[in-house]
Parts: sequence; C-alpha cells; structure tokens
Amino acid sequence: MAADAEKAQAAALSDKASLAEVEDGVAHAVLDAETNKKLLRRIDWRVMPVLCFTYALQFYDKALLSQAAIFGLREDLGMQDGLKYSWASLIFYFGYIAGTYPVSLLGQKFSTRIVITVITLLWSVVVLSTPACRNYGDFLANRFLLGLIEAGVSPIFMLVVGFWYTHEEQVSRSSWWYSFSGGSLLVSPLINYGMGHIQGSLSPWQYMYFIAGGVTFAWGVALWWLFPDTPQKAKGFTAEERVQLMERVRGNNAGAETNKFKWYQVAEALKDYQLWGISICAMMLCTGSGAVTVFAPIVFNGMGFNVFESLLLNLPIGALAFILILGSGYIGQMVPSSRLHVVSLSCLPVILGCALVWKLPSSNAPGRIVGYYLINFFSSGWVQCIGLGTSNVAGHTKKAVYAAVTFIAYSLGNIIGPLMFDASYAPRYDRSFTGVLICFVICFFCGEILRFFLARENKKRDAQHGPPDQVHGLEDLTDRENTSFRYHL
Repeated sequence: MAADAEKAQAAALSDKASLAEVEDGVAHAVLDAETNKKLLRRIDWRVMPVLCFTYALQFYDKALLSQAAIFGLREDLGMQDGLKYSWASLIFYFGYIAGTYPVSLLGQKFSTRIVITVITLLWSVVVLSTPACRNYGDFLANRFLLGLIEAGVSPIFMLVVGFWYTHEEQVSRSSWWYSFSGGSLLVSPLINYGMGHIQGSLSPWQYMYFIAGGVTFAWGVALWWLFPDTPQKAKGFTAEERVQLMERVRGNNAGAETNKFKWYQVAEALKDYQLWGISICAMMLCTGSGAVTVFAPIVFNGMGFNVFESLLLNLPIGALAFILILGSGYIGQMVPSSRLHVVSLSCLPVILGCALVWKLPSSNAPGRIVGYYLINFFSSGWVQCIGLGTSNVAGHTKKAVYAAVTFIAYSLGNIIGPLMFDASYAPRYDRSFTGVLICFVICFFCGEILRFFLARENKKRDAQHGPPDQVHGLEDLTDRENTSFRYHL
C-alpha cells in the first residue's frame, strides 16, 4: 500500500525532480527535461575536461615518436633501415594488447580514479626515461612498456562514459575526449618546432621527451583529486542527485556498475558476431591511424619538405582530426540509426585519398598532400566503434570485454599499418597506400553487413517481446538476457 501511494505521489510530481520509493526498496527519481538538462551540464563539466586533457597527454606521449623521428632519433638509435622504425612504432601496440584486458579488469575491480591516476604516473616515468635509451633495443623495450601501461586508458574511459551518460549521449561524449588526439596534434608540432631549435648537450628529441614526461607526471598527481569516480561515489553531488544520476541511465538497459566479475558474460561476449564485426571495422580503420600518426612527417619529408616544414604540415592533420571526430559524434547523436553508416561512409574519403597519393606523380605535391589529409577520415569511423563498444552492449563484465577487445583490434590495426611502410618503399610508399586502400574497402562492407544483422535482431525482438521497457534497466543483465535492450544502428 505504501509503495503504491509513493508511486502515485511520484506521478503527481512529474513536472519536478523528486524521489519515489518503489519495489524492493529501490529509490527512483522523476526527472523533468529542465532538471535533466542541468544535471547533464554538471556531468559534462565534471567528467569531460578531465577525460579530454588526460587523453590529449596520452596521445601526445604516444605520438611524439613521429615528430622526434625527424630530429635525430632514427639516426641516434639506428632505425633508418628496413622496418626498424616501423617496429619502434608498432611494438607499442604489442604492449597495448598485452595490457588492455588486465588493466581493464583492474578498472572493473577497483576505483577508476585510482587506476587512472596510477597508470598516468607510471607512463610519465616511462616517457621521462626515454632519453636514457642508448640503442635500438633499449628503445623497443621502452615503447613496449609504454604501450603496456597506457593500454587501460581508452577502455576505462569507455566504461566511464557508459556509467555517466545515456546511449544517445555516449557517442558524442566519446567523440569529445577522443577528438583531443587531434587537439594534441594541433599543439605538439608547435611545441616541438621550438624544441627542435634547442642547441644543448642533448639531441632535440631528448628534450622533447623530458618536457612531455614532466607535464604528464604533474597531471598524474592532480588526477587523484580530479578524476571522476562512478555516479554512486563521485564527489560534489547530493544523495538525491546521485539517485537522479542513476535514473538518467536506467533507460540504457545496460546495468549499473558492479565489482563482481561474471565469467558467463565473458563467454557470451566472445560468441557475439557484433563484437567481431566491430573489431574488424576497428582494425581496418586503424591501419589509417598507423599511416597518419606515425609516418606523416616522414612522408612529407620524402615529398621534398625540410624537417621543420614537415613538422608544421602536421597541423592540418590535427585540425582535421578534431573536426572530423566531433562531427562524427554529432551526426551519431542527432541522426537516428546512422552510426554504422558513418563507419562505412568514412571509408570513402580514405579510399580516394590513398588513390591520390598512390597514383598522382611526385611533381603534383599539392594533390598528394590533399590525398594524405583525406586519410584522416578514418577517425570519423573509429570514434563510432568506440561508442558502439559501450552503448551497444549490456552487462558490466561484458562491456569491459567489449572495451578490451575493441582496443585490441585498435592495436592490431596500428600494427598492420606501420608494417606496410617498409623503408624500401620510400619516398613514395605506393605499395603502402595500396594496402591501406584495401583495408578500407573491407571496412566499408563490414560496417553495412553488421548493420543489416543488428537491424534484423531489433525487429525480431519487437515482434517477440513488444516495445522495450525500463524494468530491468539497472540490473546487471546482458543485452541477450534483457529483452528490452535494442541495438543502436
């Protein structure tokens, strides 16, 4: 009787934000549009700046290799022959693969705030130690360790976005923090342009690593207080607001945070065709990342530009990445059922760009530069894969598996990409760009096929179970167990 009365009271207060007791003693909040809007604004200010700046530093430290390469690093450490430089890049992703799942598991078992703080401090130490490398073997070990430690950042960020935001908001918010990879590329060439002019006892590339590592260490210390915890634990919210935060994500039908590890959810995830479809798309898309992130200064240098011009030609890459990632997130949120179409359509400019770099004569440098810039469209599709890895699956352990496998695919793509760029193909790298083109053709068809099967599954559920409800929205059920779950297309 009391529960019925409280339900009625909650219904009567539907124009306000209030609390209501329902079955099993679980508190719910009734949120009107204005209250939800204010709460979302507070969440954005609490969560996004920290994620964005942390990711910018992570990308800066990881991608510093490509800029250091033209300031003496390859000569000092003996990386000018064959695939040595490629291996210096891709061994990072072997470390990434080794660390992705274990560190993601730590993010489930322990506070994400503590895990991210420790990760950031550890990777800053690795970056600070990079100038001490005296040969190729030292550098390979350093890069592997950096990948091993940084592996947990993106998967944990995916989990954090899943905790705080609704399905409709997740792709756009994922695009916010991921866009700071482009933001990092807007700033780092300018910093390293100045660092490259230093005349001292060390090589310019060594000063670059000291500055990057020092800034990261300072930020790692700050994260102990700044990094957002889960909605149930985050500081700065009242008890009533915490209930409202949980109510916001009830409609996701994706469950709430739990520290209990469930092996059956791991098995279920590994049997999902969706996981492997997203992974194939992610892997193919990230071959473009290997081409752009690692080899841009070297490709521009091979076109006849000097080292400083080659470095500054990276600035449009950063601007394009920033715009394309945010634009992809906006389309994914505002245009219904467009996410996998965005994945496929993002492949078309990349295919065109690879064809231009491959087929245009060396005398047509402007045309080849434009073609190289078009490869940046891979980021539009990749950010959709990040969002689908959290919003298109339910069950806390299962989401952790999706996040981990998605970033293993990301690592494999970043391994395949550099392996295509053998030094013997320089300076044009025609065979390399042909290989990247083929990868994006595969991704185009994979995205459309996956969308077809998920749309069919949604129709099947509607026919068998009717419209979705939110009864089990905060229970730790997988998308297979919760018949109200619908896949985003």
